[in-house]
Amino acid sequence: MKITIKNLGVLESAEYELGDLTVVCGKNNTGKTYAAYALYGFLDYWGNDYEFQVDSALIEELQNNNEVLITQEQFQNWLPQNLEQASKKYCREQLPKVLGYSPESLKRFENCEFCVEVNTTPMIPLFRKKKIMRWKGKDANNSCSIKTGADGKSIKIYQQYQQTSQKFPAHPTIYLNELISREIIPYASFASADRIGAAMFSNEIRYLRDELYQKKEFSFKKKIPIKYPLPVSENLNTIRDSLLAPPQLLQDIQQVFCELLGGNFEITNGKLYFIPSDNNNNNNNNLSLTVTESSSSVRSLLSLWLQLCNEIQTSNSPNMFMIDEPEMNLHPVNQRLLARIFARLVNLGYKIYITTHSDYIVKELNTLIILNRRNKNSDEVMKQYGYSEKEFLDPNKVRVYMAQEIETKKMETTKKSLKKKTNQSAIPKCTFIRANIDELGIDLPSFDTTINEMNRIQMELLAGDDDDE
Repeated sequence: MKITIKNLGVLESAEYELGDLTVVCGKNNTGKTYAAYALYGFLDYWGNDYEFQVDSALIEELQNNNEVLITQEQFQNWLPQNLEQASKKYCREQLPKVLGYSPESLKRFENCEFCVEVNTTPMIPLFRKKKIMRWKGKDANNSCSIKTGADGKSIKIYQQYQQTSQKFPAHPTIYLNELISREIIPYASFASADRIGAAMFSNEIRYLRDELYQKKEFSFKKKIPIKYPLPVSENLNTIRDSLLAPPQLLQDIQQVFCELLGGNFEITNGKLYFIPSDNNNNNNNNLSLTVTESSSSVRSLLSLWLQLCNEIQTSNSPNMFMIDEPEMNLHPVNQRLLARIFARLVNLGYKIYITTHSDYIVKELNTLIILNRRNKNSDEVMKQYGYSEKEFLDPNKVRVYMAQEIETKKMETTKKSLKKKTNQSAIPKCTFIRANIDELGIDLPSFDTTINEMNRIQMELLAGDDDDE
């Protein structure tokens, strides 16, 4: 899946493709979060709101025959046009809302472009296998079923009941988005960098929002609904929903995640608690901490824990987890553990998308890529440092990008600035640069440059001690 973004905030132009593990690094204010929010918003829009368009001949055929078979080849002809149309409509109508912009700020998006492309071949199944969906119209006799083939290369739409006078409607085509394989267009959940605030104040925020919406009069001139960027709102909703249905963590990563947490979460009587582990890594049931009583690292990991819980086992579960700055509030030891959890999830078939400033996460991913080579030292290293084959990373599954500034454009000076004899400063613009990855790891010099500079400074300072002697 390839994404192209133009003129979005500081991003002048960025092209990147998703891997099973996608990592976006870079300095602050280089567009990493904007790009992640924009992608998440599109995937949400595509999966929940966009109405897939098909040839009118399909509906006519269904009205005449009560049954239609759609082949993968037919669908491949419709998909690029739908992605293009969805991208344009999303950029024009939804993207400002996803980023939390007010209506007064829409001019900032006039020149913005957002485009999604996917590569499909006849050899790769385009649809989710053995997926069944049903639809009912206003008339009880007006209903249909939509099924995908066992090989994931066909769709059958057919009426369950004979029509009377009403023709079969086009509405079932809406569901065709849901039937596309998530290997081609993933369904995502997002843990934003605001997740600590969402964990602590979710109840208060929902209460205040409800109060404001219910009031008929406001103390300010206009009634302006409180809005957050879509990922932040989703974090609030995830915490709310988890209290209604106690989740359970994926069994395969339970032990590693408990080690990362230093305990485990539990939901009792509609309330969320953190249970720390004792010295033997067993839950200390005599000590139950609320979220506000827990450490900042525990609050930071709550959203990720909820993402990885039983919601992923439902029919509408995400298969891509997007995390903004997963290293927040984590000691380097735990940042390394988190990288290993990401690798386990990738090897279980999930997709991971992170933005990060953490050299520890990137270097640990390097280690997992190198371990995948398997040489004479691999077994000893695994035994000594506690690695598992479940954490090995195939470099072909990894994509890493560096968000960085490009050559700035000089802006024309205004008459006012000429009178003051000053020049208007250039606006920094950024892009994404793809890092080289092979079996020896990720070639990402940006972190090393900073570390090497710090080492040189210290060496120069210490060298002065020798001169004094």
